[in-house]
Amino acid sequence: MTLVVERPAYGGDVIAHLPDGRVVFLRGAAPGDVVEAVVCEERPRFARAEIVRRVEAGPEAAVAFCRLFERCGGCPWQTVPDETQRAALDAHVHRVLGRAASRQGEPPTLRPIVHTPPARAWRSTVRLHWADGRLGFRPAGTRDLLDVDLCPVVTPEVQALLTDVRAALLPGFSGEGTMRLTAAPGAASGTIAVLPDAPGLATGVEAFVTASGRCHGAALLEPGRAPRTFGDPVNRFGPARVPHPAASFVQAHQPGNARLVEAVRAAVGEGPVLELFAGSGNFTLPLALAGVRVTAIESDAAAVARLRDEARFRNLSERLTAACADAARPPRGEWPTLLLDPPRAGFRQVASVAERVGARRIVYVSCDPATLARDVEALVAAGWRLAEATSFDLFPHTGHVEVLAVLDRRGDDRRSPSVRTERDQVRGTPPRRGGRR
Repeated sequence: MTLVVERPAYGGDVIAHLPDGRVVFLRGAAPGDVVEAVVCEERPRFARAEIVRRVEAGPEAAVAFCRLFERCGGCPWQTVPDETQRAALDAHVHRVLGRAASRQGEPPTLRPIVHTPPARAWRSTVRLHWADGRLGFRPAGTRDLLDVDLCPVVTPEVQALLTDVRAALLPGFSGEGTMRLTAAPGAASGTIAVLPDAPGLATGVEAFVTASGRCHGAALLEPGRAPRTFGDPVNRFGPARVPHPAASFVQAHQPGNARLVEAVRAAVGEGPVLELFAGSGNFTLPLALAGVRVTAIESDAAAVARLRDEARFRNLSERLTAACADAARPPRGEWPTLLLDPPRAGFRQVASVAERVGARRIVYVSCDPATLARDVEALVAAGWRLAEATSFDLFPHTGHVEVLAVLDRRGDDRRSPSVRTERDQVRGTPPRRGGRR
């Protein structure tokens, strides 16, 4: 059938309407486009369709900048103008958070989206799949493997590493698996993390790190074996030179992340702060360097060990305490500020944890407005107030956004605790292993 695209929808889709009035979701078009499409899924209130061809481009449609745009699907909003993308993201965040905070009385301050260039060549880390001598991406909803030698959204540093991997490492690989390539902006080299479906790649990975001028370290995570590392498998990001191991989570849009870190610093205030899901220290180290006392909780033992090493090396041990623990069961204590950056699934226990640690302010960083709104609604019901929220355009052309929300406890005037109490509470916490988003 022929459809007229109306507007973007959060998550990378665009919206049109079927003749019977139902909403239909598509990918790979822009507002105003006239397309021929085939309905591939029907529900009582909506449908999904696949575009067969674009009959007519919309009056403001942009030109896709990637030759694999129609096949890859990784950046489905390429033909949506940049300003339209940001307006759609902003509208979605304001709508879901406004609804979540509707019962608190005073409406929250919902600030305009923060955009930081670049919108292309922005990704400092990328995950690829390999099989049968091919290396690339799996298009959404398929098991197909699209061979990729050039990706216009990765930074020049990651692209150089990708070229080297394809030429010198991939030919010796058998089986299949996934590989993460990471490089800090301006760095001469980066790291790889290799997750094969079977063991037997150690010799090739070690030789590649030794010979390649583009790769200074690697992590090899073979099934049934302990993780192994070669060279220096760490990248350092941002003005604080935060260390991120090769296989760990890192914000891909580093210029935008720098603005997010600064906004978190302003929201946290003087501290002390209990940070949950601390990861490799994206917020932890900048806060400690700025004089804020931070107790960081993270379930990844390797990340905690790295944070402790950094604290000792930088003489920050009096301001930075790191513990390997479950975020849902932090040590009891009194922390005036709770900072968290959970996985996409959010953190349903945030209200009970905030009560457990005596928090009066919650600084919540989220990559999914829906789960953030769910948690905000629960917090409002528990006596909290959403004071403000700001979106950060950290994923251009994808239809996704990062959000910083700040909540205050209504009617709470308790005094700040002592740092000694904070540090004593965290000592002796039993370690728990787990994953990062």
